[in-house]
Formats: sequence, C-alpha cells, structure tokens
Amino acid sequence: MPNQSAPVSPATAGLPQAFGRFLFLFGIAAFLCLVSLGQVYTGSLTGVVKDPSTAVVPNASAVLTDADKGFTYASLTDTEGRYMLRNLPPGRYSLKVTAAGMRPYTPPPLTLTVGQNAEVNVDFEIQGTAEKVDVEATATLLQTQDASTGQLVNQKFINDLPLTSRSVFALAQLSPGVTQAAGGSFGLNAGATNFISNGGRNSTADIVLDGVSQTNNENNSGVTTALYTPSVDAVQEFNVQQNTYTAEVGFGGNTVINVVTKSGTNQFHGSLFEFLQNSAINSNNFFNNQNGVKISPKKNNQFGGTIGGPIRKDKNFFFFDYQGTISRSTGTARAGVASVPERQGEIEEVAAFLALVERAEFRAE
Repeated sequence: MPNQSAPVSPATAGLPQAFGRFLFLFGIAAFLCLVSLGQVYTGSLTGVVKDPSTAVVPNASAVLTDADKGFTYASLTDTEGRYMLRNLPPGRYSLKVTAAGMRPYTPPPLTLTVGQNAEVNVDFEIQGTAEKVDVEATATLLQTQDASTGQLVNQKFINDLPLTSRSVFALAQLSPGVTQAAGGSFGLNAGATNFISNGGRNSTADIVLDGVSQTNNENNSGVTTALYTPSVDAVQEFNVQQNTYTAEVGFGGNTVINVVTKSGTNQFHGSLFEFLQNSAINSNNFFNNQNGVKISPKKNNQFGGTIGGPIRKDKNFFFFDYQGTISRSTGTARAGVASVPERQGEIEEVAAFLALVERAEFRAE
C-alpha cells in the first residue's frame, strides 16, 4: 500500500523548529555554565576558627560579601574548625564569622587578587560587653595554600606606567626573571608572549583571559601568539604565574599570564580616553636633519571608552568597552647609490681581476 501521511496542523508544524531552537539555547547555556565553573582566575579563602581556649569551633558560619556587587559566599566550619570559600572572583570583600555564644568576628575589608588562595584565621572572643575598636590598617593576606610564584600587575601598574604600544601585556616584563627576547619588539599581538621567563624559551607562554586560553600554538615549533589583546582600560589585573602553578592553567611553557577583565558593579562607572602621536610635536631624526629633510608626517589616534553598571542591583551587571585606532604615517630611508666610476664599468674590471686571481691560485695548487 502507498505510504500515507497524516495532515499536520499549523500549530504543530513549528514544533520541530522550536524544539531545535530550545536544544541550541540549552547547549549554549550549558556551555556557559561549564565555562563559569572553570574560571581559573578565581581564588579561595580559608581559615581555622578557634575559641578563647584555642579549641576549634565547628559549625561556625563564615559569610563573605563582595563590596562592589553585593554577592555573598557562605560556608560552615567542619569538625576541625576550618571553613573554605571557593570560586571567588578578584575584588574587595568583607568577612563575618559568627558562632553561638561568641562575639561576631569582622576583620578589616580584604582584597583578593586574580587566582589568589588566601587564609584568614579567626580567634573568637566570648560574647559580652566590651569596647569596639575599628582598625583601618590591613595586613597582607597570607597565601599558604599553594607555592605558586609570579608577579601581580594591578590597576596601579596599569594606570600609572606608560605604554607606548598600548599593549597591556608589555607590563609582563615587570616580573622578576622576565627579559625581552633577542631582536624582539613590543607590539599588540605578536610580541605579547615574545619574552624569556626564567631562562625558558621565548614565545611559549600562555595567556588566559577570563578563564579561557586565547593563544594559538604552532604544532611543530610550539610557538604561541596572542589572538586578542584587550583594551588597557578593560583589564582589571593579571598575574604572571611562572612556577608551580595549578594544573588547570598548564597549557603553555613555563609561564602563564592569567588575566581578568573588568565587570559592572552596583555603581555606574566608565572612562574615556584618547592617545595621540603626531609628527607636529615630535622631533626629527639625525639623518633627516643632516640632509635638510623635514620630518615624515605621522598621525596616530587611539581612542575609546568603557562603561559598566548594574542591570539588577546585587544580581546582574554589564560592562562594555570600545577602542578604535586611526593611523596614518610615512617614513624616510637611507640608501647608497653607485659612484660615477662604478657606473662607468670599474665594477666589471674588478670582477675580472678577481677571477684571474682565483684561476692563478687554482693552477698553483
């Protein structure tokens, strides 16, 4: 019998397409969740909670609050009195630890940097009437959870130091043990990994941007090149990790540049910038001056801005950055030309003489 198909109503005709779109969006959402869980730029905070007799306190509550976004991270101490807060993005935080019968412990605000695993131990006092003294100075957070070494390049470095190439990765050469490769140059992409770190081979570092590696790797040589260089104003900080870093960032040679970009907060913030290079305010070079040649015209404009803020306070945020470059330049070059005797044939005579000498030496042998 011939195949027969049931009629399809307009209401059910779009079901396969809708289901396909649902699967596509679900796949994207699942991928983003996996990326968020694999954020290698996040850190952790841990510590041991003790009472006045130095005995550990189990089931104490430790709550960490992001000062800029309002996010909270909570943990209870285990039987050994230790709390552990993981997957903490870089930022400013306040910590509060509480337990029954104990005065709440609130140390001064602390700052976590990219990939930092810090430790804050708690010594409770008995609940009661006592004076409260606020201490504004903060001590450096101890990092005893790993032996990773490197150089943190924070906002002070990024904002205060000059960058003629406007490549934020050029600041990686501030790290101890990092030197410029022979013949290397500073640049936006090609020079981002072209440095020597602790004697290792140049151009083998990896750049991890917000938890994702963004360098390519040549199969035969192992040379890495940055595929994208973010705007200087869009980078919050980065850590040049050189030794004994954790396995999740071990994609390159002996160095990983772990970068975290800026994000929105509960307050609107932004910036505008314009960097100008113009021959009208530059000096001429020596050879142009020697020959009475004017400076070559050059105009380079790099401009842009950033803006970030809340979508829903304490919930969702946005951050946008833009950078444009307009470059127009010319140059001068020095070259030699043949002299009058050379143009009249002396070059051919010299070549013939050298050929005769070569034949004479051959016969002598």
